[in-house]
Amino acid sequence: MANQLFAKKSLTRLLDEMAGEHRLRRVLGPVTLSALGIGAIIGTGIFVMTGFAARNYAGPGLILSYVVAGLACAFAALCYAEFASMAPVAGSAYTYAYTTLGELMAWIIGWDLVLEYAMGSATVAAGWSKYFLDFLKLFKDGAGKPLMTIPLWLSMDPVTVSEQHTDYLTAKSLVVASAKATMLDEKGTVQDLPVDVHVVKSVAVKFTPESLKAVEELHGGAAQAAGSIKRVKDALESALQYDAKKDPHKKLSEDVVGSNSKGFEAYDETPLKFGSFHLTFNLIAVLIVAFITIVLVVGIRESAGFNAAMVLVKVAAVIFVIVAGYKYVDTDNWSPFLPFGYTGVFGAAGVIFFAYIGFDSVSTHAEEAKNPSRDVPIGIISSLAICTVLYIAVTAVITGMVRYTDLSLDAPISNAFMQKDLNVAAGIITVGALTGITSVLLVMLLSQPRVLLAMARDGLLPESFFGAVHPRFRTPHKSTILTGVFSALTASLLPLEALGHMVSIGTLFAFVVVCTAVWIMRHTHPDMPRPFRAPVLFLVAPAGIVMCLTMMIYLGWENWARLFGWLAVGMCIYFGYSRHHSHLGKELRGELNTHGVSPAGMPLDGPKPEGGSPA
Repeated sequence: MANQLFAKKSLTRLLDEMAGEHRLRRVLGPVTLSALGIGAIIGTGIFVMTGFAARNYAGPGLILSYVVAGLACAFAALCYAEFASMAPVAGSAYTYAYTTLGELMAWIIGWDLVLEYAMGSATVAAGWSKYFLDFLKLFKDGAGKPLMTIPLWLSMDPVTVSEQHTDYLTAKSLVVASAKATMLDEKGTVQDLPVDVHVVKSVAVKFTPESLKAVEELHGGAAQAAGSIKRVKDALESALQYDAKKDPHKKLSEDVVGSNSKGFEAYDETPLKFGSFHLTFNLIAVLIVAFITIVLVVGIRESAGFNAAMVLVKVAAVIFVIVAGYKYVDTDNWSPFLPFGYTGVFGAAGVIFFAYIGFDSVSTHAEEAKNPSRDVPIGIISSLAICTVLYIAVTAVITGMVRYTDLSLDAPISNAFMQKDLNVAAGIITVGALTGITSVLLVMLLSQPRVLLAMARDGLLPESFFGAVHPRFRTPHKSTILTGVFSALTASLLPLEALGHMVSIGTLFAFVVVCTAVWIMRHTHPDMPRPFRAPVLFLVAPAGIVMCLTMMIYLGWENWARLFGWLAVGMCIYFGYSRHHSHLGKELRGELNTHGVSPAGMPLDGPKPEGGSPA
């Protein structure tokens, strides 16, 4: 039944399914939808990724990286807006793919959206817990000690703790034999560290054979020690690249050992010890996900109002950064503007693309919009435009306040103000960042159940569970609770740094499909009513496809491998369950049994052989 894999769902059928008691409640207007988009966009990306992308990829040229990423998103947003106005139902890119590319591609995109929203929720929840711990540090007693602390073993996942425990012991045992820096001059001169500059092109560190042997004995062999030695070596070389004036022995003993000390302490202090396994978990991430899940089950109107309040707070915080930091800008910090060239600009665009994820979530709520053909395009385009302008302004201010090599990797924006001794301003920004990440978490947890609902309506997931809508609240309560449980457990027990890149590559893939789908629909359904039409689509759609694919390439082969691994798991589910329970597939099989042909008039498995049944 190969034809089922490419069977398409008609737009007429999509619109017919909106009738009945299982339709979601229409309560969202253009302002609320725009707030949902802004709530999903401004968060971890701008408050965290700015420092990493500037220091390692683009320098002050990060301003251009946000322009590149924003432009790619703008092309995709125009395509999203056109399709959302044509088919105002839950499901986003999944629904669009089903009507244009067929069932198999729809499943792939639906599964890809699980990666974007559910895994994205887990990543954001883990990041929220770190900001919350920093927030608690703002409250101190007369002696300068924090009024409230949380045990380390209740704030860290067990994988990170185990790794940091191992690396702490490794870093304590290693001894630097040599450290050589490749200079930034055109000749690429190599010198021994320390050198009389702040930053160099790269650093190569070697450890003494005796210390390497000691680490191998400590961890039970060369194979067991290899991973830890590499991590410590990479961390030391990265740290020395931006602090080349410091003695490498001190850098190893102070910075690298210190960065792993929390995991070492959490490993030792946890009471949950089962032989050689020491269990820790991120309780803060669990609690914030549980709270947001309860809010979402109560109802979309209440959730949207809660999000709107948080959006006001974080937008105010972002504007505060721009206004308060403007007078501290030193234009000398923008020179050189492109220290890594244009390659660095595009590389940073792929990294900070995570900061733009969220505007597409507006389309998942099309079924709950009061006037979807008008309100959803407004929500998508306005939220993206507002955030892009704010991102560019914030990046210009921060890289002007502090030289890009001095930006913090963990909290670059608040830390930039702290470097100027503006501690009160840094506290305000911390509160804004915490609020911003909360609203991102809310919108991601809000969007995922609506994608699952659309897939369940088509029979690709169990409809009795994922398609259930609460009789009073009119929300997909069962799938919302399941999403919350999954995200809470993932955030609590797994290290999620690599998953941040997975979320980015998964979202870019979805954008490619949407641009392709809208392009196809213009040719296959030219007369279909389009309340919103993307301008010059013959340029917009291909440009969106090319730019998104380019950023995917810059994310590296490791993330491509993770994406294909995730999709492979999804294919097992599709061929094991979804293909057999698909409503469209059942209809096609029914037509075959009755007439020997599909509704399109072609035998599902190819032409009939003479005198026999379909092959």
